Amino acid sequence: MGGGARFTVRFPLATINWSCCWWLLVTVVWSLVWHDNLHAEENAKSTQYEVTPYLWAASLSGTTASGGEESPPIDSDYSFFSLDNLDGVASATFSAQGQQWGFLFDYLYVAFEDSFLDGSRVQTTTRLEGRITEFAGTYTPESLQYLNVVAGIRHQDIDVELSILNKFSQSSVDWFDPFVGVIYAHPLTNRLYVSLRGDVGGGKSDLAVNAEAMFRYKFNKTISARFGYRYLKVQFKETDFIYDLSVEGILLGMGIRF
Repeated sequence: MGGGARFTVRFPLATINWSCCWWLLVTVVWSLVWHDNLHAEENAKSTQYEVTPYLWAASLSGTTASGGEESPPIDSDYSFFSLDNLDGVASATFSAQGQQWGFLFDYLYVAFEDSFLDGSRVQTTTRLEGRITEFAGTYTPESLQYLNVVAGIRHQDIDVELSILNKFSQSSVDWFDPFVGVIYAHPLTNRLYVSLRGDVGGGKSDLAVNAEAMFRYKFNKTISARFGYRYLKVQFKETDFIYDLSVEGILLGMGIRF
């Protein structure tokens, strides 16, 4: 099967530079502010907490490079649900929402590998592992009931391995990107809701765009199902490392509220 790559992610704190530490400090302080505001709201409205394990049935497209060696264009038209070329996946979202203030944490891990021109002398194997961790706060203006402003930091930790013409190269890079955007959530019925999210980031990345359209169906006060589509585009370049990929596909999740 052609056009895949392997996606692995780790969280190597030893490699974080001073700018990353600065953004991490901002995130911690920001989280404390969000927590104080959430706590202050409890007298007016109890804070709602929700954990949502999910499966992102995503495909990859773009290019990667490691050690100066660039992979063939990646276009993974594989069947995700048959787990073609997929080594592992884990993902979940945690949210806390008060009357106006909220907090989001999202974690995604994927490990993926594929080969081009199998069995030939010019066989190329691309392996990509990635972990994407997101911390964000949300704020709902009093005059805009269904619109949330969202801002935070997205950490990406990427490993790329390329094997081309008996040459092997490996690169591990991690970085932080601040981002800002909006979330629009509106009830369609007493049980069915629709939400749209879009955010743009940068900093270490040349470009980072995230968008999603999601439906949520409430079975009861505790359990809900989510179904929708998510798109993530990231362009990141260093001297001998290129990560220029789009990840998009259907997202399925089960929310547990408490």
